[in-house]
Amino acid sequence: MIRPSPERGDIVTYDFRRPSRISPERQRNLEATHEQLAQAIQRWLSGRLRASYEVHLESIGQVPYRDFVEAVADPGATFLYDIAELPGHSAALYVDSNIAFLLVEKLLGGSTITPPPDRALSQLEQVVTRIVTDRVMREVSTMWKEQLELSLAFSRFESARALIEMTGRDEDVLATTFRIEFGEVKGVIHVALPFPVLEGYFSPTVQRQPAITKAPEERESEQRQVASALRRAKVVVAVRLPGTRVTLERLSTLKPGDFLTTSASTADPVDVLVADTVRFRGRQGRLGPRMGVQITDAVHSD
Repeated sequence: MIRPSPERGDIVTYDFRRPSRISPERQRNLEATHEQLAQAIQRWLSGRLRASYEVHLESIGQVPYRDFVEAVADPGATFLYDIAELPGHSAALYVDSNIAFLLVEKLLGGSTITPPPDRALSQLEQVVTRIVTDRVMREVSTMWKEQLELSLAFSRFESARALIEMTGRDEDVLATTFRIEFGEVKGVIHVALPFPVLEGYFSPTVQRQPAITKAPEERESEQRQVASALRRAKVVVAVRLPGTRVTLERLSTLKPGDFLTTSASTADPVDVLVADTVRFRGRQGRLGPRMGVQITDAVHSD
């Protein structure tokens, strides 16, 4: 998509409530430093995966936080990193599905390229992809170190657009888009930094009007949207039977069809795990022709 550009003489809408905080000189400096950042990411990626990757800076600029969030896919792959210097704010790195699943395939030693599935990253795929996202954010911190301290620590992964929270909804972010190419596969990653953490870099002479307090109806609408997204979220629920001990000699002789006896009784309680965390205790039983577990107690974390 071609965006309006004042350099070409296009008419660009000016929002007096949200003036640009990036001067032309700052814009040129940002483009130059982020071109170098793209080259650093390209060198690391090509060396790490032993293949030729191309990374190019596609765009960088000030955008409203809402616009950045609405531009990511749902479900998507957004990795959030807390900023130590500005509690309550986070940096975001979004990886589109073409690149995310390509990285998973290559980091796990795959030799083929398959079309990306229409789903969010699994927990294992998130861990694998973080090998790359952690390195990218480390390069981002290094690039900014001469202008400001930027200590980033991974916080969480979000696939649902409505659950991405990195700064105030009425704030702006510095959004950078890198285009990544590997053969016929092409995609982008977006890196967003909230403007409050960059105040020391940009000129303080331009001041925005204070953010307008949201009406109660708007807050309730946003809360309903978040609650709706949470209800649709899928989590893995598993049941863990009581543990038992066997000798390594016995374990080494097991083969298909063997029975593994335990000292546990069917009356013994079992753990019910939600997303690999014990949340409930239950009792084994049957419901018609199916096996089941009846929840008996909730496990409260400290």
